[in-house]
Amino acid sequence: MRRMFLLSISLLSSLLLLTSCDEDEEDSWQTQTVDATLVWSGDYAVDGCGYILYVGETAHKPTNEQDIPDSYKTASPAAVEAKIINYGKNTKTCMAGTAMRSIKVISLHTRLKD
Repeated sequence: MRRMFLLSISLLSSLLLLTSCDEDEEDSWQTQTVDATLVWSGDYAVDGCGYILYVGETAHKPTNEQDIPDSYKTASPAAVEAKIINYGKNTKTCMAGTAMRSIKVISLHTRLKD
């Protein structure tokens, strides 16, 4: 009887662990190297939105802004080549609650103008 109880508990625990994992969440990100424009929109303390990375017309919000060098905090947008992890999810950011794609910047290099 005790053996059946332990087996039942083990099966129930396994089932709970398997159903609580979100497979899509783990597999939804991808690493990309993109030509982009990095914009510094200002400090959060003064109603800015920090860094925004534009790939074409799509706005992306870095989750690791603290890792981006301060040299990119300029009034003019910077043409960059960025290696990013694209999480494939929208995140609401800034005071206006603007939805942007959530990314992590792995590396960033200033692109030479053509």
